[in-house]
Amino acid sequence: MAKLDWYIRAGLKLRHLQVLVALDDLRHQGKVAAAMNVTQPALSRTLTDLQAAMGHALFERTGRGLRPTPYGECLIRHARKVLQDLSEAGEELHALATGTSRKIRVGVLPASAGWLLPKALMLFKHASPKSSIMVREATMDVLLGELRLGHLDLIVGTLPSQLAATNLEEKPLFEDATMLVARNGHPLARGEFKPSWRQLVECPWVLPPHDSLLRQPLLMAFEVNGVEPPISFIETLSLNVTLAYLQGSDAIATLPASLVRKYAELGTLAPLRTEMPRLVRPVGLLWLRGHSPYTGDSAFAECVEQAARELLIDA
Repeated sequence: MAKLDWYIRAGLKLRHLQVLVALDDLRHQGKVAAAMNVTQPALSRTLTDLQAAMGHALFERTGRGLRPTPYGECLIRHARKVLQDLSEAGEELHALATGTSRKIRVGVLPASAGWLLPKALMLFKHASPKSSIMVREATMDVLLGELRLGHLDLIVGTLPSQLAATNLEEKPLFEDATMLVARNGHPLARGEFKPSWRQLVECPWVLPPHDSLLRQPLLMAFEVNGVEPPISFIETLSLNVTLAYLQGSDAIATLPASLVRKYAELGTLAPLRTEMPRLVRPVGLLWLRGHSPYTGDSAFAECVEQAARELLIDA
């Protein structure tokens, strides 16, 4: 016990904690080695040395990769806290040195980056002009990894269907339906005409990537309506790419209803009348348990809530 206590106090390095958290997030040594820019043998040695010092196996192999043992889960839980605390300490020290508020770090999914987040940012900067904020736009799997490493304070966007771990908390804000959309003047966007699913899949499409929250529900929608997925498509979550591609082609895409209404008013896009099932969960906030964005000197989470209320009233 004395040897273990000494190792935790003097031998355990920051790099060890980062490796533990990354292995828990990715569950695969090759992916972790690539993400941390180290060789896989070097990563294996680090894990072997760490497990030897702890006196217990921290991970076990399964058919799907690595899984933490109870000892690993215990150490990983505390590693996350240490990394988060160190990240917050750095932000607070910078704020003290510059006379500003601590930088708020927000992750956002592409759809929410197009309308909800900009409104929240304007509200926040109006209320706290000296505060700084960093925005990271990416897919949910990327954002969750950065949240757990302490690089983000919260995530704004469509909430995942299942929380990937018990150390996450969420607050749904509103339901945002998914709509089919095309350019103005598209052959399937005539007045009250309702295209069939067979007509839809004959067009080119913009599909969400495989790792996005919408991909599998959308594939299920094709199956339920008795058609194969389109064979002509591009994959992207970029709103700019989607808009430009739709306007220059006869392609079809799925977008949140809130965005469709906005671009329809501008005359940029036309919603298609084909009814869509409910494909995704509500839009909301996601954060690490014990690190609520509703505490401290930041009122940003409340600004996101206010932005959602205002934009829905205007819809």
